[in-house]
Amino acid sequence: MRAEYAAALTNFLLVLAIAVGTSMASSSSGAHVYSNPTKAAITAVLRPAVFAAPLAILAFWRTWVFAERSPRMGTTGWQGVLEAAAFGFALPLPFVLPGVIARQFNPGPWDQPQAFLLGLAYVGFYGLLGAAVGLVLGVLLRLSALVVLRLHRTITS
Repeated sequence: MRAEYAAALTNFLLVLAIAVGTSMASSSSGAHVYSNPTKAAITAVLRPAVFAAPLAILAFWRTWVFAERSPRMGTTGWQGVLEAAAFGFALPLPFVLPGVIARQFNPGPWDQPQAFLLGLAYVGFYGLLGAAVGLVLGVLLRLSALVVLRLHRTITS
C-alpha cells in the first residue's frame, strides 16, 4: 500500500470514528431495553456513519491529493487545514439561511433593518462556529496524515 493511500484511508476512518463517537457520546443517557440489541447497536453505528460518509470521502480525497502533491511541490498541508475551516464555515449555511431569509419577509414585531442585522449575526455566529470546528478537525487530520506518512516511509525504507 502506498503511503498516500494509507494516510487518506486513515483520515477516512478517523472522520467516521469521530462521527460515530460523537453520536454515541451525545445520545441519551437513559437505560433502554431493545427487543433486538444487536440491531439497535448496528443502527446506532450505521446511522451516523452514513451521514458522515460524504465528509469522510471528501477527507480521503483531499488527503490523498495533498499527500501525493506534497513531496513534488513542497507544500506543507496547511492549505488543507484552511479548506477544512472554509468548509466548516459553509456547512451550517444551508441550515441557517432559510430561516434568516424567511425572517426577512416576516419580521414580526421588529422592523426590517433589525431583523436583517439579527440574521447576519446568526449567519456569522454559526459560520464562525463551524469554521472553528473545521479548523480543529483540519489540524487533527493533518497531524494524522503526517504521522501515517512518516511511519509508512520509515517502515518501508
